[in-house]
Amino acid sequence: MKKTFALLIMGLLSLAMAGCVRIDEDPYVVDCEQFPTHPECITDIDPDNPEGPGIVNVLDEFPTEPVTITFWHVYGEGKSALLNEMIAEFEELHPNVTIDSLSQGSYTDIRDFTKNAIASGGELPTIVIGYPDHVVEYMKGDAVIPLDDFIKSEKWGVDLDDFITSYVEENAQYQNGLMYSIPYSKSTEMMVYNKDVIDAHAAEIEAALGEPFPEDRPLTWAELDLLAAILVDPNWDDDNPTPNKCEFLINYDSAANFFINNVRMWQGGYTNQNGDILVQDDNTIAMLEYVAQRFYDKTMVVPVEWSANYGSEFFINGEICMSVGSTAGINYNIPSDGSFEVGVAPVPQYDTAHKSAVQQGPNISIMKKTTDAQRLVAWEFIKYLISAENTAKWAMDTGYLPVRYSGYESDVYQS
Repeated sequence: MKKTFALLIMGLLSLAMAGCVRIDEDPYVVDCEQFPTHPECITDIDPDNPEGPGIVNVLDEFPTEPVTITFWHVYGEGKSALLNEMIAEFEELHPNVTIDSLSQGSYTDIRDFTKNAIASGGELPTIVIGYPDHVVEYMKGDAVIPLDDFIKSEKWGVDLDDFITSYVEENAQYQNGLMYSIPYSKSTEMMVYNKDVIDAHAAEIEAALGEPFPEDRPLTWAELDLLAAILVDPNWDDDNPTPNKCEFLINYDSAANFFINNVRMWQGGYTNQNGDILVQDDNTIAMLEYVAQRFYDKTMVVPVEWSANYGSEFFINGEICMSVGSTAGINYNIPSDGSFEVGVAPVPQYDTAHKSAVQQGPNISIMKKTTDAQRLVAWEFIKYLISAENTAKWAMDTGYLPVRYSGYESDVYQS
């Protein structure tokens, strides 16, 4: 999913950024005399300069006057509880700082609210979470700052070598190699399975696979076919379900991730950095034909089968034996009544030679419509959220993953 920004930019909604940059034409034109720090106007920047690009002014001292910053995110009541704890801790460390934390609903909502505020000249947050394609849209409106001058500051900086390498690469793929965001809530996909159903067929499964049901390696698609023959009831009746059987073998919550992973595992094509459409590829077509048959025989399914966004409800109901989804959503697959035990395993792979798994989850950015004091406070707050201790704590509480190696290696996360 990396380095596909040419396609992402082509697909962005055209907006007229009031009082900012007019982008309702494609390609949009920027007046670099008026907007010299617009990403399109920054040239001759060395992203590897150890002193930083010198685009953003970084204060030498932490502000002593009262400073209020706003944080727009998507976290509901459950995840916000821990976030609010961290905010309270930071405010206690800095009594002159007030952090207004506001959940904006879904990722689509927060993107649209932010874009609309940019376009209308309305109130923007100090910091906002979002995916790389969201940040690209904000960059087009000259509304977000690169973080490199903070990252490389002798006094306030961070060691990027401590951050998961692929997360840093994702956040360094913007124009000029500058980092307009930094990793925050990262996740991947995993598979949950109904352990009671698997255990009930342990002997049959071992005979079919030549080993007990594997918990420490991904199943192959050929093995899914063998398991479907054992676990799927072709005459499933919702009103009278067969004990220890399922209507479908495995659900994939994200059809988009499913497609992308499948193309990669089959070494096919779907697009490239230039935005070319490459789905007319022999391997991609063969994959789609293979998958179509698995939908027909109920080996595989996606939530549109139930006009739903996720398969967790149907996994808990016993209609699905296995389900693939984000690590951040694993709790939604655990029955509240303890009706069955849930196992966890890696995402199944077509074969073991071309494995693929999605890296996902939002990053965090600082908006341009801010003062120097707000920017430094925001940066120090971001650093607090992604410290080794807090990224580990956030991961354990939410199902996201630590963004730093030191978070993974911490005693509390390891235990």
